[in-house]
Amino acid sequence: MSPAIQTIVALAIVAVTAIWLVRRALRRDPARGCGSSGACGAVSPEVKKLRTRLKQ
Repeated sequence: MSPAIQTIVALAIVAVTAIWLVRRALRRDPARGCGSSGACGAVSPEVKKLRTRLKQ
């Protein structure tokens, strides 16, 4: 395979991979993470109390 073709193929692979990674990072998945359910274990009890007071 000539070096020119190898370069084009390598750049195409890198471009497709970069597009795939960016789309995957920007995609929103409601099943992943805490979402708006308020059941996130990473949120401290103080923050949960503050959210409850602010909603009222």
